[in-house]
Amino acid sequence: MMLELITKLLWAAVGGAIIWLASGLGIGSVDEPGPGMMSVGLGIVMVLIGLGGAAKQLLSRRPEWPSPPWSNAMILRAAGVVVLLATYIVLFEKIGFLILTFALMAALLTAFAQLRLVWALSLAAALSISNYALFKLLLGTQLPAGILG
Repeated sequence: MMLELITKLLWAAVGGAIIWLASGLGIGSVDEPGPGMMSVGLGIVMVLIGLGGAAKQLLSRRPEWPSPPWSNAMILRAAGVVVLLATYIVLFEKIGFLILTFALMAALLTAFAQLRLVWALSLAAALSISNYALFKLLLGTQLPAGILG
């Protein structure tokens, strides 16, 4: 029960860190979204879900059914995703959207979805280019070019 509460609060803290890191990228406005707007929004959702779950657990009069304990592999996978996303946010402006999104997707698809390298790289390229086209070309969002200049 205590481990579940700590986990919910930890996710809220990770969401807060994402908000803090992404706000440095520039949030922009609704009419002209900045490169950090989506990450800040997702961070807010993480904070609300984590704090909401913790509040529900603390205010609950009857104990919840215990969930099965996480295995070490599941904890390592979750930590790996958090580290990759934090690294993505930190390096976003320096390296740029297109290259860094490709690297993140390739890493996630290879390590966590366990796709073959050729499929992971192909899908990562398709996702990166389609997201770039959506956000930069169709929506007009400012995305950092990074080392591509």
